[in-house]
Amino acid sequence: MHTPKCRRPSMSPTLSHKDLAGLAGCSALAFVLYLNTLNAGFVYDDRRAILANGDVTGARPLANLLRNDFWGTPLVDSGSHGSWRPLCVLSFRLNFLAGGMTPMGYHLVNVMLHCVATWLVFLVARTVLPSRMGVLAAGALFAVHPAHTEAVAGLVGRADLAACVCYLLAYLSYRRHMMNREWGSLMLTIVLALAALLCKETAITALLLCGLCDVLSPVGRENSDKVCDGSFSGLASFNFQRRIRSLSILGFTLLCALYCRLSLLPRPSTAFSAADNPTAHEFCFWTRTLTFLYLPVANFGILLWPQELSFDWGMEAVPRIRTLWDARNILTAGFYGSLIAILWKGSGLRRAASPMDFAEVANISLPLLRRLGGNSCHTWLGLTCACHHQLYAPSYRSASAIYSSSSPSKSTSWTAAPILGTAFLVLPFLPASNLLFYVGFVMAERVLYLPSVGYCLLFGLGFGHLWQRVNSSRRSRLMLLCGLALLLGIHGLRTCRRNLAWRDEEQLFRSAITINPPKALGNLGSVLSAQGRYEEAELALRMAIGHRPTMADAHFNLGVVHQKQLNFSSAVPCFRRAIELRPQLAVAYLNLGTSLISLGDHRQEAISVLRTGARLEGSGVRDRGAHVEARYTCYLQLSVLYRSEGRLQDAAAALRESLKALPLLPQKQRAVLHLRLGEILAELQDWNEAEHQQRLALQLQPEQGAVYVTYGQTLARNGSRLAEAESWFKRALQLAPLEPSSHHHYADFLEQQERHHEALSLRLRAAALAPHDYTLQSCVADALRLLNRLAEAELWYRKAVTLQPLAAHAHANLGAILQMRGLRKEAVACYHKALELQPGHAISRANLARMNVHKDENE
Repeated sequence: MHTPKCRRPSMSPTLSHKDLAGLAGCSALAFVLYLNTLNAGFVYDDRRAILANGDVTGARPLANLLRNDFWGTPLVDSGSHGSWRPLCVLSFRLNFLAGGMTPMGYHLVNVMLHCVATWLVFLVARTVLPSRMGVLAAGALFAVHPAHTEAVAGLVGRADLAACVCYLLAYLSYRRHMMNREWGSLMLTIVLALAALLCKETAITALLLCGLCDVLSPVGRENSDKVCDGSFSGLASFNFQRRIRSLSILGFTLLCALYCRLSLLPRPSTAFSAADNPTAHEFCFWTRTLTFLYLPVANFGILLWPQELSFDWGMEAVPRIRTLWDARNILTAGFYGSLIAILWKGSGLRRAASPMDFAEVANISLPLLRRLGGNSCHTWLGLTCACHHQLYAPSYRSASAIYSSSSPSKSTSWTAAPILGTAFLVLPFLPASNLLFYVGFVMAERVLYLPSVGYCLLFGLGFGHLWQRVNSSRRSRLMLLCGLALLLGIHGLRTCRRNLAWRDEEQLFRSAITINPPKALGNLGSVLSAQGRYEEAELALRMAIGHRPTMADAHFNLGVVHQKQLNFSSAVPCFRRAIELRPQLAVAYLNLGTSLISLGDHRQEAISVLRTGARLEGSGVRDRGAHVEARYTCYLQLSVLYRSEGRLQDAAAALRESLKALPLLPQKQRAVLHLRLGEILAELQDWNEAEHQQRLALQLQPEQGAVYVTYGQTLARNGSRLAEAESWFKRALQLAPLEPSSHHHYADFLEQQERHHEALSLRLRAAALAPHDYTLQSCVADALRLLNRLAEAELWYRKAVTLQPLAAHAHANLGAILQMRGLRKEAVACYHKALELQPGHAISRANLARMNVHKDENE
């Protein structure tokens, strides 16, 4: 009976034309499918990991990469995620140095990394799979698989891409080491494995995989005769010793890496929230066990048929299994049963009863046969070997294969391939599976990027086996090719469509509404609110709250929507609810305080709320930067509120407290605190301390014109230093000639000196630099009024009204200039409009009274 020839996997560095064509085709396919991600922006986690990360933007020293987590939070912070990935953050920093915050450069690097990973998967498949068609199928499937879209299109997925590249390179390097046991390739393997670990934690299993490959693979055994001329036992003993040496080094390195990662580096001190991983917070042991056992099945389902994809699988996206009668338990049992069957078949335990493994006999006997002049192990010492191993390689030695006359069922590669494919699938997934320890998510598609290598290898193994089975049937092979093309086409189309969802946040969140409604709708509401689509935002947020009433973020964002619509009475209860659900949410205290101030009669409560928010330590908060920013703004608002009530000592005390409580503030923000404190001290006529605070601000921000302006204002309050004050205003103009506020404040100073013509020229320059700034347009009108150029002043006041048509004081100012010009009827109409917008507007009522307009007309 004719048996199809099966190639043995090879580590030959030379590539045949067919292999080169397959390699180029797979890599090109990976590149083309992700071209539509190059014009995408920063979405979802990209904002925190890149835009708001000082380790990426250069706001912090390079050494901080080793002290901070992936998100820029210090590892020792109680809110740190614990994800230490300095090489990935370094790549973002290099992107920033090369192109700033232009997203295309970041996306291009991700796409190129995916192409490199595809190339490496093809090379890895050559070392595992016994069929060239299987290798091609594995590489093509990896290139097009839709489960990779989050890792490639989402920029934070670079950690998975880079880890995968280093992981596969480490494996290939160790395969090379297995050929001759040279030290260089072993050291390179260790370096690459550690580099993968510095990209993402799941790559800790790289060395374990290399060791497993060494145990299973026959690579290097057949060459033992090249290193020893001794007896049969000497050959085996020498080769065994070198293998043990390599495995011992791998094991020692792995233990050292585990010790450093788990013991020397700080670990998260705060448990992940119930929203991120609800099963981990489940009290019932059986519910936790059954659900966590099912999660690998759900992840494998995404690899098997990736039609339902989501940016987040938290909350109740994967319902917990609370009973043994849940049908998903059948899938769980079938999945683990299949894994055991693959391992059983691949391990050769079924043949344990056989008296001798003839392939192993051949590996040992061939070196001796060469010296005896034989060329086959078919018969030796009276034994009959079915593997027909040849002493010399056949004529075909491609880059990817060395064929032998053994049948697929007897080839060593068919025994090791299922185990290695399963190892590639299982080992990288284990650290993120929740089976060994709890992690901060239920499922994440980007985590599947590296395990999908194993899935593609198993797919290629099966496809190659079918291809060999139908060797004599051209029609069957054509059907197989059509089936593969159809699968790749479906996956490729799905990948292209999924990439579009990652182009902006609105599309991304809308795509997940059916899978994770509360999270998707809550995030969508925030995006719509930022776009000014308040009605749609309110609807989305109320729907999110309907799905999950305990979502603090949804309540907070709903309050923001009301706040932007100036509906402060509705915003207040939303912020209160958000604080009740998450007491450490400092930004909720800030917004609640500002809403209470806007209501007018809750100033004391606003002071209390802002003080509480400013003093929040934020134990366990994930985004430390945003928390500190919110506390900083609370202190500023509190000082402004105290200052408006004439409580200057309290305002100064609040700013001094902020400088002590927030030592890690960026220099720009610390400079603002010093400036504000200097202003208040100047009002208290504590000139020496005020000047000291202003000079501290100058030291922190020597290139900021606003600092010079504020220092000039402080000196201007001291009547004996007016000339010195003016010099600082002029220095501010020289430093920032295009900054409207520099011209505006210098004009204020000149008006105080009654130098109105000089002030007017500065007012006009400031208004030209900021044509949509209401305050600056109004100031031009005021300057013209002081010069009695009333007609021109009226034109500027009308322009100011168009900029803020809902501001009562804008209409009152226009009414005043019309009154001065004798246009009584128009002036009365403006005053009435101001009273309509703000009943009880004092200036409008007073001016109407001077014009002898009846009280009923006023109302």
